[in-house]
Amino acid sequence: MGTIAFEAIAMNGAIAIPEQYRPLFAETVRVLVHVEPLHVSERRNTLFKAMNIRTKGFKFDREEANERQGLL
Repeated sequence: MGTIAFEAIAMNGAIAIPEQYRPLFAETVRVLVHVEPLHVSERRNTLFKAMNIRTKGFKFDREEANERQGLL
């Protein structure tokens, strides 16, 4: 059997096999994983793509927040 390579994102410990390679997995395979670390900016983009917070008119009172948390 030959070698194939593809990029995937592991989700909860699982890696999806691309459709074109699935017929090859009826045989015994050996899996090697090469992990490339994400840069901080890439990691930030993947975690918060849909976050939008409107803060116009919001008043933050640190003392009140600490009281609610029981920190004072």
